[in-house]
Amino acid sequence: MKNSNINNVTSRVTLGLILALSLLSANMATFAQSNNEVSFYLQGSFSKLNYEALGASSELENGFGLGAKYSYYLTENWSLGTGAELQYMEGAIFVPTAQGAYMTQDSEAESFEFRYAASNFSENQEVYFLNIPLQVQYESLGTTRFYAAAGVKAGLVLNSEYQSSAGSLETSGYYSQYDVELTSPTFAGFGEFKAVNNSKSELDLKTNFVAHLESGVKLMLENNRSLYMGLFLDYGLNDIKPDTSGERFVHYNAQAPTDFAFSSLLSAREIQDLDEVKTLAFGLKIQYAFQF
Repeated sequence: MKNSNINNVTSRVTLGLILALSLLSANMATFAQSNNEVSFYLQGSFSKLNYEALGASSELENGFGLGAKYSYYLTENWSLGTGAELQYMEGAIFVPTAQGAYMTQDSEAESFEFRYAASNFSENQEVYFLNIPLQVQYESLGTTRFYAAAGVKAGLVLNSEYQSSAGSLETSGYYSQYDVELTSPTFAGFGEFKAVNNSKSELDLKTNFVAHLESGVKLMLENNRSLYMGLFLDYGLNDIKPDTSGERFVHYNAQAPTDFAFSSLLSAREIQDLDEVKTLAFGLKIQYAFQF
């Protein structure tokens, strides 16, 4: 009789332990599912390389970004995220007149001061960054959630180029040893020349560090899926302009005097009023995510 009671108690305890472990395992599985989130996103933006040169300011252009993100939820409301992002940005500037002078030599090794004035000068820059973000996010609860995120990004330059042109170019050569300024002949590189266009050339920008802000709505879907729709702002924190290479803004080639080319405003050494070059981007971000 006693053994039968003991067996009954043992069976009930065992059954209770099994039920408790099953419930605990289910709760742990549910908690684990909400701990991790992987998402993919696309962002369209207005962007620019923000700088001033020769009395003009850079203009706002188009841009885009796409990326993948992993987030770990510390609580139901707070998460930490990182990932990888490809970001494309453009820069542009227009200067009515760009002029200057510097000492050089002609084909006969005679020293002279090369003087130039480029009219209706424009330059466009294109940059691809590989951004590595680190951000913290808060979101409310419910089916439709408010979210806000903030963090930083390190942007590695994958490719950066510039292209420039001038409506016209006027040049002359001042020979101080003869106290004469030559405005001709054109085959020597002196005179008035029509439109001068540069092909795309490399622009050696530095690594970019960015402050990131984002806010919007998160819609909870079936099967642990969700859709984010929000606005973002990326503001560059450091100067990314290239080191001054020593190149002149307008190249004078003694071996081919009429073959003119422009250096970038961002790297030409005679552009003295260029202070800093920083990035700026803002726009719409759409993100599709799933939790596990």
